[in-house]
Amino acid sequence: MVVKLSTEQRWKAIEENCCMPGYPTQYILKRKHWPVYVEGHGIYLTDTEGRDYIDATSGFMCCTLGHGNKRVIEAIKEQLDKLDYVLPGHNDASIKLCQRVAEVTPGDLNHVFIGLCGSDANEEALSLARQYFKNRGKQNSIIVSQWHSYHGQTLDAVSMTAVPQMKTTHGRDVASINNGVYHIAAPYCYRCDYGLEYPSCGIQCAKALDVFARNVGPENIVAFFGEPVLGSSGSVSPPPEYYPMIRQICDEHGFLLIMDEVMTGWGRTGEVFACNHWNVVPDIMTMAKGISSAYLPVAAVAFGERVNDAFRGQAFPYQGHTHSMYPAGAAASLAAIDVLMEERLWENAAKVGAHLKGRLEEIGKQSEIVGAVHGLGLHLGLEIVEDKQSKKPGRRLAAAIVTKCEEKGVLTMREEPSSIPVVPPLIITAEEADHLCDVLSEAIKETESAGRK
Repeated sequence: MVVKLSTEQRWKAIEENCCMPGYPTQYILKRKHWPVYVEGHGIYLTDTEGRDYIDATSGFMCCTLGHGNKRVIEAIKEQLDKLDYVLPGHNDASIKLCQRVAEVTPGDLNHVFIGLCGSDANEEALSLARQYFKNRGKQNSIIVSQWHSYHGQTLDAVSMTAVPQMKTTHGRDVASINNGVYHIAAPYCYRCDYGLEYPSCGIQCAKALDVFARNVGPENIVAFFGEPVLGSSGSVSPPPEYYPMIRQICDEHGFLLIMDEVMTGWGRTGEVFACNHWNVVPDIMTMAKGISSAYLPVAAVAFGERVNDAFRGQAFPYQGHTHSMYPAGAAASLAAIDVLMEERLWENAAKVGAHLKGRLEEIGKQSEIVGAVHGLGLHLGLEIVEDKQSKKPGRRLAAAIVTKCEEKGVLTMREEPSSIPVVPPLIITAEEADHLCDVLSEAIKETESAGRK
């Protein structure tokens, strides 16, 4: 039986029962408007009042295929009609999914774990890397990550995360969740930690890994854990030289390269995987979100022969969860991957993404509060500032823009400190992208005008 709440009942439930991720209850109540969505179709969401919104968040880069894809939905139904649950891995769908992921991932990433979410995948990748070196007789344990990166909210994943507002979790402070993880400068040209300009900088942020390795001793490092595009810091993409240099440094010093493709994977950046932009193959790759287009929670970790060889005759350091490799999730992912590959949606992401980015850059040129436009493909973001000279993050301005967009029928969100992701489903058309930009432009102009007053 479907339970329908009246507006009054819904607000009462929010106030008394709901703990919304990322939002204090009092903030929601103060807004006096909290859209609740009841239906999705294509790039649109419909709320309880019958209003349609362009979903420019894709459920934050999850819904790559858009909402209501019948092929994926039917695949889930068909699987549930046959088999709902069995011990992890004991079903054809999950075995086939491992095989399918191995077919699509680059290089020799032919060995695959199936999990539930991005945090889950990144935890396993970290454990896999550390156990790899233990099996090789080396007791090193240091993981190197990037400032401004996001890798999840479980304990080891949040240790690698370096978005300041997301660094504290589980009641612990930054100092207590190091877990052998250290951070170096990120490839964030707009806010370069060295105060340099690209390309005369010589990609100092990549060279920082070499400097760190030489100072702590490369024999003490397990892996560099990188986010191809800094998703939760505003879709910040690196200079093209960055990851080839990182790959070379890892190889020279003998530690692993792990790439977190949880947000970037499955077509989001205009390639099936972001690492393909730079012809770099990591030793371990993590995936989630778009692997099933979020129709059900699924994640994956893929790794190459070098890592696999260290585990011959030994168990992998992965205990799994109750729903690891569950049949319905695997069926959803198989269907989602087939749709992506057959319709070559990464090509649409590249084409429409280039058009969309061009429009956003024009908006930025005409505004004093758009500091930068970041990203690749349909992994884009606007960085909102108080003014272009100071580059001071415009938190309140970004929040106001998001609210105005919502009022005009475009669902966006603010990422810390002051970025607005523009990450619609990969099926968006150029015409729909233009409408999205028109709304964004209006919201930015109104916010900027109100700020002057």
